Amino acid sequence: MQEGDDAPSAADALAIIQQAQSHASSRLSPSIGLFYVVWGVSWVLIGLAWFLAGIDVVSPAVAGWVTGVAVVGAAVVSATVGIRTGRGVSGPSSQQGLWYGLSWPISMTLLGVLIGVLGSRDLPGDTMSVVAPALYVFLAGALYMLSGAVWSSRVDYVLGIWIMVVAVVSAVVGLPVSPLIIGLGGGGGLLFAGVRALVRRSAQ
Repeated sequence: MQEGDDAPSAADALAIIQQAQSHASSRLSPSIGLFYVVWGVSWVLIGLAWFLAGIDVVSPAVAGWVTGVAVVGAAVVSATVGIRTGRGVSGPSSQQGLWYGLSWPISMTLLGVLIGVLGSRDLPGDTMSVVAPALYVFLAGALYMLSGAVWSSRVDYVLGIWIMVVAVVSAVVGLPVSPLIIGLGGGGGLLFAGVRALVRRSAQ
């Protein structure tokens, strides 16, 4: 029996399957772009708040409140999105994602302990005000680069390097500009990566 002219070929069938898989993957997998945007906004707000505090436009107490609200808000949004998108997902990928996710609070907490130890060594207050944020940002960059290596994501890998460079530059420049460099440089990088990811996902 001869096939009709409009009968789909094997290549057409494969293309349809691939398109369906891509669409399903984009709907079921968490949008990394949203995480980047949320944390990018948080970084920008925190950086601006502490820069303004450094030039006596606002008080350190106000900058502290902005930091707390920004971090808690970003964490709540991230956790909510992560829980919703992770429902029904199991297996090695789920465990890998869980371990990577836990590496953030564990490493950040231990770094806080280390910074506390350094602060007890009678280091100058201005030095700690520059070094402590730079260390946190540098660690964040290293974790982003690690995620890029684990999941073969060029964007994550480059973003991690960029954030580490921002951390080094902030330490070199020092106060009062260092918080602004971290906020606009690191937060701006996160926003760029987030918007790029969201645009690409919406086009799928």
